[in-house]
Amino acid sequence: MLEVKRFYSAPRAFAALILIFICQAASFESGATDMQGDSNRFYFGRFSFQVPTTGDGTWSSYKIAQNKIQFISKNGKKDIENLVKGAIERINKLHKSGYPAYDQTVSLEGGGAIVVSKSNKYNFDIYYLTSKNTLYRQQVESVSLTGFEKSVQITRDINANIHFRNPTTPPPDSTFAIEAGYLQIPLNKYPEQVSIGLPITTLPGIHIIFDTRIIGKPEPGLIARYEERTSGGMTKLLKKVLSSSTLMRKRKVTITDLPFEELLVKTTAEGRVLYSFRLEYAGTPGKSLEPYTVIELSTLEKGKSFSSDEEALEFWGRLVGSIERI
Repeated sequence: MLEVKRFYSAPRAFAALILIFICQAASFESGATDMQGDSNRFYFGRFSFQVPTTGDGTWSSYKIAQNKIQFISKNGKKDIENLVKGAIERINKLHKSGYPAYDQTVSLEGGGAIVVSKSNKYNFDIYYLTSKNTLYRQQVESVSLTGFEKSVQITRDINANIHFRNPTTPPPDSTFAIEAGYLQIPLNKYPEQVSIGLPITTLPGIHIIFDTRIIGKPEPGLIARYEERTSGGMTKLLKKVLSSSTLMRKRKVTITDLPFEELLVKTTAEGRVLYSFRLEYAGTPGKSLEPYTVIELSTLEKGKSFSSDEEALEFWGRLVGSIERI
């Protein structure tokens, strides 16, 4: 809901890095990789990086004020009328089964709209229409009766600051990149979150995960968590996994003037070499330009992968070296 607390606490995303290998024991091809293939730059939230992939099959989630913003149309002016009409019809149909009733439609500057339903709380079905005719949707649930005006104002603020962007074009400095657009919202004002799953089309056996969010309170760093979990009383399962794993690198490194930590691990499962590389910044509480950030490379169950440690490290080095803040 739009009126709740402003920032997230960083999750314990590193539950047990080594144990990921247990789920990756299936086969994949090994062989020479096309490491010289063309790379493309991608813009996610407050960061960008470059990888040799087309971007096909990318999974993405962008959240502002704790609610997902989804790109839905390049022909917004044509589509929005039917979408708003359909939302109202859906609310009326569900109301017959005891769900909230349709309350009103609030117009937004530029042609967007908020379809409001109400019971003991409000629900918003929001449509943002940019000046370049792209359309986004955001759903907000459980807005308190007293928080209605404030939530509408937040929606108007987002609406006034959402803009179209060609996906290959960099957004303006200090903005928040979303699919086919960007948000020019004030810094440190709203919770922000991005979660990305990026297949590497030139290396089908490799997958990149990128996650970033504003935090309220930092938690122990990547290296501290790793050292805690690999010392002292370990389970038999973890000991077994560690016996076939090699720590390739563990270090602190400054990237875009932020203190990241890096952990590179490989393991052998059924005679195959599997990689799991992770780069993480713990984040600065409440800071849009210093969010909790993690980028992780892992080996998938199938598909061509790296032919050697040197090739894996070279790929990772170019990826990390390409990271920039927007």
